[in-house]
Amino acid sequence: MKERLHLYLSPHFDDAIFSCGGLIHAQRSAAERVGVLTLCAGLPEPGTESTLAKQYLADWSKSGDGMMERRAENANALSSWDVRNLECSTPDAIFRTGRGASYYQERADLFCEPCSEDAKSVLPLWQEYLRQSVEGEKQIHLYAPLGIGGHVDHELTRRLGQRMLQSGWNVSFYEDYPYVELEPNGIQKAQIRFGASQWTSRSMAIDVQAKIDAIRKYRTQIGRVFGSDEDLVRRVRSFSAEVAADLRPREWQRDVLPRSWPRLRFWQPFFHRRAHAERIWLARTR
Repeated sequence: MKERLHLYLSPHFDDAIFSCGGLIHAQRSAAERVGVLTLCAGLPEPGTESTLAKQYLADWSKSGDGMMERRAENANALSSWDVRNLECSTPDAIFRTGRGASYYQERADLFCEPCSEDAKSVLPLWQEYLRQSVEGEKQIHLYAPLGIGGHVDHELTRRLGQRMLQSGWNVSFYEDYPYVELEPNGIQKAQIRFGASQWTSRSMAIDVQAKIDAIRKYRTQIGRVFGSDEDLVRRVRSFSAEVAADLRPREWQRDVLPRSWPRLRFWQPFFHRRAHAERIWLARTR
């Protein structure tokens, strides 16, 4: 058994697989030890859900037990690859309250600066839970989101990753998917939040079909995130192929063509675009 543990900080039940499913699969295929720590895995108290929370729960499950379904989906996806499944008791941002009121009342609030009271509450709790979860481990490679898209739970998880980096942990930062696909210059915008840092990236080839099959296990999220299974396949394949430009010298040639269907029609028969990859980032303080 290999000593090193690859541990992914996942804001929600699906984020680690959506963003790093290909890398996790590759690590497990190489008999590496892998774990996922879902930070917002707590269940809300019945009857305390805000209007915003009820809207999300309705989208996730017709029967109203959306969080339980999401937890089961995640457990199923991780167990299929024999990935260690860790869960913190903090509820999702849509459920968190202070002084009798929800911190985040509307969807737009989820993509603003995190409430200071909320941050002061969750970050020390997460840091302590993380330390307890890996007690006795000799080598840990931690993976945290860059916080692309600005969702408050992703941003708070990013801050946790930055804290651990500053305290001497081995930390890499992953690109939050699908936010990285949807936000132009999202990577650069996210990296600014780290302050003065030098960044280097590393791209790794992945089995894109294995990643797609894993994402499909999160049934409650397919409609909200992708719209349909067909769009899931198209988007994941397209994005991971774009990232693969770092892997094959010939891949860069497709970028001389606009991102459009004519480009794909030209690229595929002439250059046989088949590479797929995921990318992680390493930060060094200047």
